Amino acid sequence: MQLSAWDVVWPRDAFIDPPKFKLWVCVEPEQLWFLRINTKPDKFGAVGLTRADHPFLDHDSWFACGGQLVMMREAEFLDSLDKQVHPDRRGIVGSIAVGVRADALDGIRQSPRLAPALKTPIIRALSGRNL
Repeated sequence: MQLSAWDVVWPRDAFIDPPKFKLWVCVEPEQLWFLRINTKPDKFGAVGLTRADHPFLDHDSWFACGGQLVMMREAEFLDSLDKQVHPDRRGIVGSIAVGVRADALDGIRQSPRLAPALKTPIIRALSGRNL
């Protein structure tokens, strides 16, 4: 699968308790780094996502741009996608709308949770496409 920055996938997230299917935003495709989409804003920074601009959402949600980074190996990532029970959700389900990307980048820059060494490649990857 060829991922790009801002692509959204819907794997089984084994890093939360309890594990469940969760939307992730690809923030660094070469490293397979992701940030989550949540139903509530994250205290470390979040940008609102409307269902109108993001048809893959079931309801308005939040991009946790200041949240916990998910880092995957390719085999592990593909396995988490294969566990998705809906075949149409096993690949890229959409992307973050261009209109919210600048706010998301600001949220990543201001995140107290992401180390500067992580922010640099993330911002570089996200800035290289449609901004």
